[in-house]
Amino acid sequence: MGIIRQQTIKGSVVSYIGAILGFINTGILFPRFLEADQIGLINWIGPMAAIVAQFSSLGFNNVTARLFPYFRNENRNHNGYLFILFWVGMAGFVLALISYFALHPFAVDAYQDESPLYLDYLVYLIPLVFFTIFFNLFDAYNRVLYDAVSGTFFRDIVFKILNLTIIFLFALNVLNFSDFVLLYVIAYCLPTLLLFLLLWYRGKISFASNLKFVRPTLRKSMISVSLYGILNGLSDKLANHIDKVMIVSYVGLGANGIYATMANFGVLVSMPSRTLRKIASTVIAEAWKKKDLKTIAQIYTQSGLHQFMAGCLLFIGIWANIDNVIEIVTDRFIDGKYVIFFIGIGHVIQMASGVSGVILQSSPYYKMQAVFMAIYGVLVILTNLIMIPIWGINGAAIASVSATLVFNLLKYMFLYKKYKFQPFNYKYLLVILVAIGSYYTGNLLPKQDWFILDIIFRSGIVGGLYLVLTFAFKISTDFNQFIKKTVGLK
Repeated sequence: MGIIRQQTIKGSVVSYIGAILGFINTGILFPRFLEADQIGLINWIGPMAAIVAQFSSLGFNNVTARLFPYFRNENRNHNGYLFILFWVGMAGFVLALISYFALHPFAVDAYQDESPLYLDYLVYLIPLVFFTIFFNLFDAYNRVLYDAVSGTFFRDIVFKILNLTIIFLFALNVLNFSDFVLLYVIAYCLPTLLLFLLLWYRGKISFASNLKFVRPTLRKSMISVSLYGILNGLSDKLANHIDKVMIVSYVGLGANGIYATMANFGVLVSMPSRTLRKIASTVIAEAWKKKDLKTIAQIYTQSGLHQFMAGCLLFIGIWANIDNVIEIVTDRFIDGKYVIFFIGIGHVIQMASGVSGVILQSSPYYKMQAVFMAIYGVLVILTNLIMIPIWGINGAAIASVSATLVFNLLKYMFLYKKYKFQPFNYKYLLVILVAIGSYYTGNLLPKQDWFILDIIFRSGIVGGLYLVLTFAFKISTDFNQFIKKTVGLK
């Protein structure tokens, strides 16, 4: 088994375990033991640190991914690449620090009335940004040294287990909220230290410089890739996190706590797509190298259909159980009911586009992905600016769906125009009809007294009927063959 396959399998296992732990923490325990404004704070400082750190990394994650092979030389400490990486990170952090102190007075004026709790913990952005910058840089460096799992393990498993422990200590009144936030920040920063120590233990840390190696041609390429990386990475972070930042600005921390908690249920819809993108990227890159457009078109079509099938199944399963979800998070979060709906729809749309982003990123027109990401980021900001003041947290969710639809439509039209890729057909309509029929059939079941029992029965009916109808309508040849093989049919 090759290193790519090993890393993909290990990474997928770690990602799924991390997703489950994250859901337990933020979807189940947070609503039970924290107030809405406290959840809103936690879901503000993390996204804000991610956005600032992405910009402060100065696009060097992309430089590492694309240009590190030119530096690679074990005997020469990779020609001083880590020296450059470290000082780029320090320069980015200094810029972030200057911005923090320059903007602090404006933050005080803006939030002292609506979200005073926010101001008590604003200083924690400093360590969070610093450690997030260097986690991103060291993780990218570690990946090009053929270890794509350790960083994910530290961030998705270690941090979330520590977070789980902190939540229980808070629930037992061992910690007050100030202690909780302090330990949360320490736990958030710890993966950076663990990753650095791992690299040190493996002998991969050396700050020896070799600036003469960076000749003008290479320097020009590094600057170009860096600028492209800033645009692409920052747009991605803005698209994923700016809604939470803007909700705090317009509505307050409590509303952000409700939004972030309920959005976690909508995000569950996208879980099957994460592993697929990682697996498909290697195959697609190889196909582009061979100019094998037929294989790319086939992957594009099949990935979109199968992701859409999985996304619709998970979406109707969650929405059929929406009353049970409210029981899980308690009635305090009922205002975020339709956040789940719109966030879930957004992820279904994203999944219907298959691996279009991977195809575009790997193609000769890879820079267009940055252009579309920039448009996506701007759209997210503009739609949130318009919709949050009108509809509050539901407006943020609608803004997310709207921007996602336009973003994926742009990618689809570009790939169709350049390569005549057409992944959509009548089978998508069949999936929608099957999903609607299964959902309404599940709704005929009377509500059970115990919500866990209701989840089991309702999910069984909805999911079972969905799978039976999908098989009966022969929507996917691969799915039907898998079912026949599983049950022993010919």
